[in-house]
Amino acid sequence: MRELLRNLLAGFRLATYFRVEASEFRISIRHLVWLSLVEFALTVGIGYLMLEGEGYFNSNAVVHGLASVTLTLAVAALLAHWLRTPALLLGYSVAATAMAPMLLTYTYGGHAIWQRLEFGLGDAVWTWVWLIWVSGLLARAVRLWVPLKLGRLMAVDAFLIAVLGIQLWLPQQQAWYDLDANAEESVLEIGGHEALLYQQPGLLKGKLSTLEAHRPNVADLYFVGFAGYGWQDVFMKEMHTVRALFDSRFDTRDRSLALINNKKTLATTPIATTTALQTTLAHVGDLIDPEEDVLFLFVSSHGSDTPPYISVDHDGLQLTQLTPARLKAALSATPIKWKVVVVSACYSGSFIPALKDDNTLVITASSADRNSFGCDDSNDMTDFGRAYFDEALKQTTSFTAAFELARARIAQREIAAGLTPSQPQIALGKNFAAKWQGLYSD
Repeated sequence: MRELLRNLLAGFRLATYFRVEASEFRISIRHLVWLSLVEFALTVGIGYLMLEGEGYFNSNAVVHGLASVTLTLAVAALLAHWLRTPALLLGYSVAATAMAPMLLTYTYGGHAIWQRLEFGLGDAVWTWVWLIWVSGLLARAVRLWVPLKLGRLMAVDAFLIAVLGIQLWLPQQQAWYDLDANAEESVLEIGGHEALLYQQPGLLKGKLSTLEAHRPNVADLYFVGFAGYGWQDVFMKEMHTVRALFDSRFDTRDRSLALINNKKTLATTPIATTTALQTTLAHVGDLIDPEEDVLFLFVSSHGSDTPPYISVDHDGLQLTQLTPARLKAALSATPIKWKVVVVSACYSGSFIPALKDDNTLVITASSADRNSFGCDDSNDMTDFGRAYFDEALKQTTSFTAAFELARARIAQREIAAGLTPSQPQIALGKNFAAKWQGLYSD
């Protein structure tokens, strides 16, 4: 017991940046086992204290605890081999585990303080703060046995940050789960997805009924938006901004409709599904004058390259993904002749071969083999959306001229940020260019 307390005291000094020497630790497999048991007991105890009511123990937490010890030993073995210091195998493992009480304090207590201070920076920033802080402490444990110069220290720290990041990414097991006293009754409640599915046809039909028919001798522009990814607000925010821009600058008010996947818009906006898009395009096709009017279709989401598709995801529903072939089929099934299709997603250039024709202008945020950027909840728009819609289209009403402005700005910003160029793409049909020269194309 005395040696266990000695190790915990040395771990406390190490984790609080007091001076400590390797000789202050008692190093052996037996000591590592005891320290691991202390860490597990503290984790279980903290989990129990965080219960809001009654709970039950999760036996899988034992397996998770064993996996944690195994990972610590694996990291120690890699460090020992890399730094050619065999003593690191057990030395680092014991020192790192001896810091467990303080590391748990930093993790739970630090997060609680972070939330209470309301920095407004979100949990993502806290995660980076935690990674840098804890990796620095673990690097101190390495330096007990190996003197590290700045370059090697930075490399070790980067390695430890990567390991901690992998740990956060792996599935976590709580030691305790809340016991829902109404669990048996809750399964009988009305399911949210069922209510959503029955609500959608009426909501979509109501929105479609508000769209006005074309005006004779006027080249009307119809706007259809599709924000496919429902787990991040950036696509919803971007769609609201772009639709408002078109309503005010391009006279699409009463001729615009957005399909959005987001829990915040369920009561007011049809969800974005491939079927809803097909229905919307078919309805617009009935309203439009094929020779006079233009459809502007804006699709914004995450994208995939292999196979190519636009992500359609709302709250765990199994939805049909939007592929180039499906989008082409949806457009081809309508009498709509003149089209502008803007696809903002990673690898969106893969949509050009399927969509381009003589009567269509196709614009994509990236080439078929490149990422686009800015899909982050801290943003109100993606990088392409901001450059093309919020900046370039406020200077010109030509969709092609706006593309050239946006492409130049995006290239400058990506170079400055050290990003791999996204290479936005454009395909201008010859008939579209001839008919709409000076209006939508130059």
